[in-house]
Amino acid sequence: MIHRVGTADLLASAFAGPALAGESPASPAAAFQAFWARAEGQPFDVQAALWDRIVEAPRRTLYEAAVWEMRDHPDGGPRKARLLRQRFDAYRRLAARIPVEERAVEQAIPGTLARFKALFPDASARPTVHLVLAPGFDAKSAVGPDGAPVLLLAVDSLALEDADLGILLPHELFHLYHARRAGVLNDGVMPGATLLLPLFAEGMATFVSATLAPGRTEGQWLLQENLGALPLDRLPELSRRFLADADRLAADPGHPEAFRRWFNASPAGVHGDLPDRMGYWLGLQVVRHLSRTRSLQEMAAWPPARAEAEARAALRTLAGLPQTAP
Repeated sequence: MIHRVGTADLLASAFAGPALAGESPASPAAAFQAFWARAEGQPFDVQAALWDRIVEAPRRTLYEAAVWEMRDHPDGGPRKARLLRQRFDAYRRLAARIPVEERAVEQAIPGTLARFKALFPDASARPTVHLVLAPGFDAKSAVGPDGAPVLLLAVDSLALEDADLGILLPHELFHLYHARRAGVLNDGVMPGATLLLPLFAEGMATFVSATLAPGRTEGQWLLQENLGALPLDRLPELSRRFLADADRLAADPGHPEAFRRWFNASPAGVHGDLPDRMGYWLGLQVVRHLSRTRSLQEMAAWPPARAEAEARAALRTLAGLPQTAP
């Protein structure tokens, strides 16, 4: 995605240890500066063409596989155009913050990775992390062009959100580790997986953030203050409600409403009395319950089917329901 001659050492040295993977020898900030110097003030069609040539073309395979996930969304052109139009509008107020955010991410990664490896000694010392420019997400684990899991950090989105890197980075590093250790890809939103898998995966990632960033509030760990305010006396009711959706597919383009109800942000009122991203809070409670008798390292190694089964059993206990026969 990078287009600027003369910055060949930036990606190679960015994390002072773990290698920043990439197909181009420049940084997102350099790519942005080259793009915006030509695109600012231009009509959208001109901006989109410049974006394609300057930002995406040098890392085309990464963008197609992991940023836009063309394998799963081959007809995503209208969505991409909508997201890029919104992002180009935001760049007018965001331009100066992108290099600052890139440096902040680069500086935060080494210490975060050291703490992460203390918790998971078998984690890679050189995780496959790509800094990118991208609308639609701030950070995600995805499947790279070679079929292996990768972590994407969108520095422009992180700057736009003023993201708390102390919480976000351990969360996302866990998703990458989880994909490689247990085969839980795309944060649990995998073909054939039920909603129980993203519930478990997001609960685990949030639990790891809480472990590696102590002294924060529940709302900060969950990246949403109203989730932190939920009373625990709602846990039995919410567990029962999730169980009613538990066997729905996590990745179901024809019927995405159940996943959205539990894991997505949305316009006010769409989810009824459920706060947005309720599945993150509930997943955290599930993992806390499981952690009473299981180690974090053991749970991180569970393959998808085992993780789903354990999450279901935990929900039934939390809901006050009897366990079902295996």
